[in-house]
Amino acid sequence: MHIQKPQKIDLEQIYPCPCPRKRGKLKPIALTEAFGCDRCSLLFQLEPDGYSLFQLGGIESQKHIWQWTGKWQPLRRNSQKTWVETALIYFASLLFFALIIIWAINLKSTLGIPLAILLFTLLGLLIWRLLVIRRRDI
Repeated sequence: MHIQKPQKIDLEQIYPCPCPRKRGKLKPIALTEAFGCDRCSLLFQLEPDGYSLFQLGGIESQKHIWQWTGKWQPLRRNSQKTWVETALIYFASLLFFALIIIWAINLKSTLGIPLAILLFTLLGLLIWRLLVIRRRDI
């Protein structure tokens, strides 16, 4: 698989909007280093490196950065949210396996089975959330 290099973004050119829902066009905003979409309310600022766009408009938790390689490629910044989610998954996994070990040692425990089911469900939901977030960013 060939990986394309990011191209420098030209402030005089019109690009397709990276938002997959509306299929608009990004047009340069006069006297700024920004683009606006003609179909959605999103604004995009050119990063100082000239190779990526930062989303200004929209919901705070959904701000993204894209690079142009002939099509928009999302970039994921190292954020505290991903670190916290990863830590939660490891913590839930450890608790789940600890409960399984405790339950295996003491098979007569009535509290162990519901707690193991609860932690297994929590672990599954956390992994599902991470997969949904990563799939949305692609």
